[in-house]
Amino acid sequence: MNCAIMQPTFNPWIGYFDLIDYVDKFILFDTVQLNQQSWQTRNKIKAQNKESLISIPIIKSKSKNELLIKDALIDFRKYDFRKKLLKTIEQNYTKSKYYNEVHSFIKELILYDTNYLSCYNTNIIKKICKKLKINTEIDVLSETEYVSNVKKGEQVLDICQYYKIYEYISPIGSKAYLDNVSDDFKSQKIIIQYQNYNHPSYTQLGDSFIPYIGIFDLLYNEGFDNSIKIIKSGRSFIK
Repeated sequence: MNCAIMQPTFNPWIGYFDLIDYVDKFILFDTVQLNQQSWQTRNKIKAQNKESLISIPIIKSKSKNELLIKDALIDFRKYDFRKKLLKTIEQNYTKSKYYNEVHSFIKELILYDTNYLSCYNTNIIKKICKKLKINTEIDVLSETEYVSNVKKGEQVLDICQYYKIYEYISPIGSKAYLDNVSDDFKSQKIIIQYQNYNHPSYTQLGDSFIPYIGIFDLLYNEGFDNSIKIIKSGRSFIK
């Protein structure tokens, strides 16, 4: 069995979903420290012919301990970010080709009711996978019996051993780190393969194509049936 291990991203880019579709098991690693400027709390849409960030407000931890993704709470104290986000989405995608087909689905994702960041992002990821007929088994690490007894840098290998993985699939951006620990993986007979995604172009609103936008953009512009074909068309992996 092969697997990928990723943190639960908000409105992930399309390569994230190709990675999910490629592996046998996809593990949402929500038991690590949250970086509040990371893709877990914000991502891109296309607005007025340029990329624009949308974000989820998080209550900052008052504890000296690390704030783990699984424990991060969405901040509703000043306003309901979901209503503002929904209005932003509607303003920028009303004229998209598949707006009528897609919007009720996206609206339901945005208005999902939970206080927890990990739960909010996980719902988006799982619901989009189901809609696109991506059938990969997805585990949320905090919901399993896995307990880490190793240092931070060793957790990925430890998780692979826990799941009895023979091949670990990683984004190419992690290659430098994994090259340093490749002997540890080899000693456990675990092969490492890298996703080297070739971002496809697709129809977007505006004058020019902007890659690496969150998947909401693809869904609004291409619809559900076309989107999964486009996602798979960029697939590329190297060892």
